[in-house]
Amino acid sequence: MTARTTITRAPSSGGVPPDAVARRPRKLRPGFVTMALGLPVVFMAIVYVYPVGAMLLKSVTEPKAGFGNFTRAATDGAVWEALWITARLSFEVAVLTVLLGFPVAYFLARTSPRRARFLALLVVIPFWTSILVRSFSWIVLLGDGGLVSKVLEPFTGDSKGLLYSESAVVIAMTHILLPFPILIIKGTLDQIDASLPRAARSLGAGPIRAFTRVYLPLAVPAIVSSGMLVFVIGLGFYVTPALVGGPKQSTIAVVIAQSVQVNFDWGMAATLATLLLVLASALTLIVRRLTKVKGLVSL
Repeated sequence: MTARTTITRAPSSGGVPPDAVARRPRKLRPGFVTMALGLPVVFMAIVYVYPVGAMLLKSVTEPKAGFGNFTRAATDGAVWEALWITARLSFEVAVLTVLLGFPVAYFLARTSPRRARFLALLVVIPFWTSILVRSFSWIVLLGDGGLVSKVLEPFTGDSKGLLYSESAVVIAMTHILLPFPILIIKGTLDQIDASLPRAARSLGAGPIRAFTRVYLPLAVPAIVSSGMLVFVIGLGFYVTPALVGGPKQSTIAVVIAQSVQVNFDWGMAATLATLLLVLASALTLIVRRLTKVKGLVSL
């Protein structure tokens, strides 16, 4: 009786051993998550990094290569005055928006979810209207014979309005930027456990002490972040100060526009924009350093 021998042959892989086939690296193919995250990065690089880089380049290349534009800006008193006015207005608006926005955000965080959604919609609705339209509306309200002057006339005895003054710029900018602190602070207050103040009161703290020692410190990161966001946005505001402000409220954005539209001095305009960028970045870093708060506005 003859024994049969069965030989099992491995599947052919083109003469390559099976273990080598297993070790062959796979082709890297970008997944959905990579594409979803990569496209916004590419978009930001195109619409943000390139224009900023071109602006920085113009500041040292036009009208000729060198740092002559920065020397002119450093020795020009009007530039320093415009920077001071811009920083002062932005700071005043940031403080006012935080002071006005915190109570609204606190109420939205403590009310029922249904009412909070409706009121949050009312806060967002102004974003649907152009800043230009809202600035023109303040021209009507703050002008001579406007609603504001009629309300103040019994107290001042004068029908003259507040238009073309620093108060007009602060009021209009506060109205436009107020939704930002409300939404940012509300997002943080929603995450604070409402039982913490009650626990503090059960341990003997009064309502004011429980609020200031327990609840308010938890909201500080959002307060600082929203204030810095409003401050940085205010540094670059152009339309509102140009419309409701006067010659004494010439911000750095107005000076930049005049450099381009009137003097056709692109080099100086790019230099002032660079100084504005450096100022915003430096102040943001200083605030983070002093407060040790890492919020929504970070570098």
